[in-house]
Amino acid sequence: MPKENDFEATEKRILSVFEHAGLKRVLSMRKLPGDASNRSYYRCYLENDKSYIVMVNAASDKAIVSEEIATHAKDFNELPFINIHRYLTQLGVKVPAMHYHDDEEGILILDDLGDDLLGDIINNRGLSAELYKQAIDMMIRFQIKEEQIPPWCYARLNRFNSNLYDFEFDHFIEYGITKAGAELPHNILSKLQRLFHRLSVLFERYSVIFVHRDYHSRNLLNFQGQLYTIDFQDALIGAPHYDLASLLRDAYVELPDDFVDQMVEYYLANSPYAAAGFKDIFTLICIQRMLKAAGRFRYIKLVKGNDKFMQYIPRLLQRVKKLALSYNSDPPLEILAEVIGRIPPAE
Repeated sequence: MPKENDFEATEKRILSVFEHAGLKRVLSMRKLPGDASNRSYYRCYLENDKSYIVMVNAASDKAIVSEEIATHAKDFNELPFINIHRYLTQLGVKVPAMHYHDDEEGILILDDLGDDLLGDIINNRGLSAELYKQAIDMMIRFQIKEEQIPPWCYARLNRFNSNLYDFEFDHFIEYGITKAGAELPHNILSKLQRLFHRLSVLFERYSVIFVHRDYHSRNLLNFQGQLYTIDFQDALIGAPHYDLASLLRDAYVELPDDFVDQMVEYYLANSPYAAAGFKDIFTLICIQRMLKAAGRFRYIKLVKGNDKFMQYIPRLLQRVKKLALSYNSDPPLEILAEVIGRIPPAE
């Protein structure tokens, strides 16, 4: 939890930005529950009965992206959120309207679209094929080939190449295996590392389009029957399968396999990237994405002292093991299933 004086300092920053923006006076504000990022969010209530969402970045550094991407990022001239917001808006993708931004403070004032997250809808009210099809339609809209993306769009500055995939696999080995208390014999670890690198090289071949990178149920808001996407500042060039995997093998909801299959078929019927072998690569990227999340969630606990995401690790690892055992194409994944079986239960 932030110290009281930290909140007061942030409150003063926010009030100052509202004053510079020429908006109505803020009557009150409250901090919203955090996600797995370094950003914080506040709901500000104004004297005209209107509310806004304020995004506060951890620092004024313009190169604020996820820690993984930051290793490979270029210098930015503006906040990545602003840059990607502009691009998605031009595409007609539904994103919260931005009313003001202060780059020096790293503060943005956005439309308040409420709290009706897709994940909460599914967990509390049940499956909705209509909403998932809407999410897939939105995804297809922004899945633009790299050469058709304008050069000013920051998504072109980063790529899901084999180095980044290797980084995420290594992150899982460190935090998802070793720091989870699993001890792997050297020959097992070496075999796993060879498999992971082989997958990294394979995945890089498909990095040809705009990828949101965090396109899941907690980054999709339902407002007046329409889905809006948020948290897109880490967009980069990646595989068509990636955001679909993020959406359908989401840590925060449990989607039945037949529903996942139905949504994959809907995507393939409407996407220009449907091709032979798509489902095999989709399965492999689902596995990579879930391993990345499992390692990340333990990292957040151990390094940042936040254990709220630990509850999702068993679900992720069980899915990975199930997919690894049922996968019957190349490369074989039995070693991965064996390793998952050696990981102690999440505390």
